[in-house]
Amino acid sequence: MARMMLTRRSLFSAAALAGLGALAGCSHAAAPETGRAPGTVFDRAHAEADASGAEPPEGGERLTLLAVGDVLLHPSVQESGLGEDGTRDYAHLFAHVADDVEAADLALVSQETILGGEALGLSGYPSFNGPQEVGDAEVGAGFDVVLHANNHALDRGLDGIAAELAYWRSAHPGMLVTGIADSREAAGERPVIERAGHTVAVLNYATYMNGVPLPEPWCVRMMDAELVASDVAAVRAAGADLIVACPHWGDEYAAEPNADQRGWAQTLADAGADVIIGGHPHVLQPFEVLASADGRTVPVFWSVGNFVSGQSRMDTMVGGMAQVSASFSDAGARVDECRLTALVTQRAKGEGFATRRLADYTEELAAANGIRAFEGCEGFSRAWCVEFCSERLGEDFDPVAGELVWRA
Repeated sequence: MARMMLTRRSLFSAAALAGLGALAGCSHAAAPETGRAPGTVFDRAHAEADASGAEPPEGGERLTLLAVGDVLLHPSVQESGLGEDGTRDYAHLFAHVADDVEAADLALVSQETILGGEALGLSGYPSFNGPQEVGDAEVGAGFDVVLHANNHALDRGLDGIAAELAYWRSAHPGMLVTGIADSREAAGERPVIERAGHTVAVLNYATYMNGVPLPEPWCVRMMDAELVASDVAAVRAAGADLIVACPHWGDEYAAEPNADQRGWAQTLADAGADVIIGGHPHVLQPFEVLASADGRTVPVFWSVGNFVSGQSRMDTMVGGMAQVSASFSDAGARVDECRLTALVTQRAKGEGFATRRLADYTEELAAANGIRAFEGCEGFSRAWCVEFCSERLGEDFDPVAGELVWRA
């Protein structure tokens, strides 16, 4: 199995990238048979060190990781970025969390709906296709990894997957896109990326496809115990210090993880995942810690909910930002701190459509939130958001800071 490592501080030549092969569903490598283009992957820390004349950091003892939930491009979200001149800009969706995203060594976003672009016809539920300018905004906010194994990945079939991957390769070849692929060769690669002097693997799986059969077995990475074991072994062999598992699982709008989630979480932990960050239910679910078969402590964010959507339920407006801190020693990686910071989506026109930290959210904003126009949502308020998070996340949730903190 070929290995593909991405590092923000490396500038790969086209020949070197072509030799390394193509990352699953990702634009970072050049493979002639799949038309992949080479690109530069940028390391902020090293760039800053170069500018200041200081020595770049080598092999730091800590790494910070951030992940946000599902980006669902309902028509109201798509329309928020459409200008009078017909151009599109979606920076406003991420503007209020961009500082957090940029500060993390590695930042992940769950792009649940395909970015096939206008050529395929933009559409919302139940068969989504979104504008590719959303991807521009994700890059601009500082995200490094796009999670794409989910039940909407085939909303536009293989054409949608191909169109989105072509976009990433041409527009943002430094973005790692996981969970989808447009060839068997691409699907055979493992997403391994270097940050802060350490190698991180991001394993992304879907658990169902809305009843749509896979046109090719390799086009969406599906949860399977043998595949998980094989993936973990492969990325460890490729030098991964830290394994982050990102399953798309569970029941929509459920307050608690179901039996399948618990079973798959144990499978992932026992296989070697160091932290698990889940999505799909569209609402927050609790944070827990599992014990793996080899005795490791494995934190689990059962669901971080939506990051942004046009859904019409109050609970879908409250999501979470997972923040993970890992330390490294000769014994390996150890996740020793996790934070779940509550976020609130403001439904509004234009640039007012955005997601903020609960700690920054006000009753004035809540009173103007467009969610209140939907039946049963008239009681939406900041106080309701705080109470919801307290009930969902338990006594460890700090209502003032708007976050839950766990330390090993």
